[in-house]
Amino acid sequence: MSEPTFLDAGLRQLRLPTVRGRYAELEREAQAAGWTYPEFLERLVAAELDHRREKRIARAARRANFPFLKTLEEFDFEFQRSIQRAALGPYLGPELVSGGRCLLLAGPPGIGKTALCIALAYKAIQHGAEARFVTCTDLINRLTAARARGHWEVTLAHYLEPHVLIIDEVGYLGYGPDAASVLFPVIDKRYLRGNRPILLTTNKSPQDWGEVLHDPDLSAAILDRLLHRGEVFQLTGKSYRQHRPGQPPGPGGSL
Repeated sequence: MSEPTFLDAGLRQLRLPTVRGRYAELEREAQAAGWTYPEFLERLVAAELDHRREKRIARAARRANFPFLKTLEEFDFEFQRSIQRAALGPYLGPELVSGGRCLLLAGPPGIGKTALCIALAYKAIQHGAEARFVTCTDLINRLTAARARGHWEVTLAHYLEPHVLIIDEVGYLGYGPDAASVLFPVIDKRYLRGNRPILLTTNKSPQDWGEVLHDPDLSAAILDRLLHRGEVFQLTGKSYRQHRPGQPPGPGGSL
């Protein structure tokens, strides 16, 4: 094996692996196409930046703890016709985070609510955000246990730090009597930050959350904060699982 050149060693020391791996290939293309020196350098830099962006997106998607990965391009709007892609415009760009926009997707099981929230969160990741996925049951259980053990602040911070938080399946299972009191601080503190949106899915009407969370007043306060800069989309339709038995559930994949 030949000794590494100064350029190769320097690129390794500068931690530019993509430039190091592609400069010879791009040099040949530059000579064949007659690129100028600035054009050659621009392509090298673009290749490095693209690779770093791809790695950052992959890391952020892993940290988000999605149960599956769904992109908006994979979502089947032909099957789920009760919502149009155009209606999601305010949630597709950086303004989802900068504007602290919240979204509540309501409807029966199997119609793509979770898949759509994951797709929106992944779009935010592509714009540079961090995201986290948690079911409402897990969120309430973890916060309740943390408060009992004296770990409240540390555990709460875990759900305040990511730019986008998905709270899945609000109302699907029964909760303890303290459900609203541990959920409210998450909603309230993210609301007060102004740039920490929440995406929620529920099979219950928001008007029924008082019964679901065992506290009508706190439930009303939760909804007040969510909807100040957000909205509710009511999804309808048949369950994808029943519509296409034997195939992966959900519009274009999982739910």
